[in-house]
Amino acid sequence: MAYYMAARRGLGSLMDRRLPQSATLSPEILQSAIGGLMALREIELNETHRLIFEPEVSIPCSRPKCPSRTPTSQAALDAYRKVFNYIVGPSQKGTKVLQVLDFCLFVAFSPDPPDICGICEMRWESGHADLRKKAWAMLPDIFGLTS
Repeated sequence: MAYYMAARRGLGSLMDRRLPQSATLSPEILQSAIGGLMALREIELNETHRLIFEPEVSIPCSRPKCPSRTPTSQAALDAYRKVFNYIVGPSQKGTKVLQVLDFCLFVAFSPDPPDICGICEMRWESGHADLRKKAWAMLPDIFGLTS
C-alpha cells in the first residue's frame, strides 16, 4: 500500500502526521517507496518529454492551424508545454504515469487549453497509454520487489 500511496499521492502521503501510529512505516519500506517514486517520476519526465517534444512518427494534423504543423514555433512550444504540464503535473502529487489520461477532458475543462487538433490528442493519449503499460510492468523492479 505504501508504494501505491507514494506513486499516486506523493511523499507527503507517507509521512502524514494525522495517520495513526500503527501506520508508521519502517525505514526500509519508506526508503523503497521514496526510491520507487523518484524512479517513476524520472521515467515519467523523460518519456513524456520524448512523447511530446520528440515524436517518433509524424502524423499529419487534422486542422490547418494546429501548432504541431510547425513544431518549432512559439505557439507549438506553448501548446506542448501545457500538455507536458498536464501529464507530469507537480511532483508533490505523485505521478500520473500509472493513470489513464483523457486529453479531451483536459482541453474541454482547462482555463487555457492548448489549441491542438484531435490527431495530436490521440497521438499523445496513445503514447501515454503505451508508457503506462510499460511503467506498470516495471513496478516490481522499481520498488525492489523482485529478487
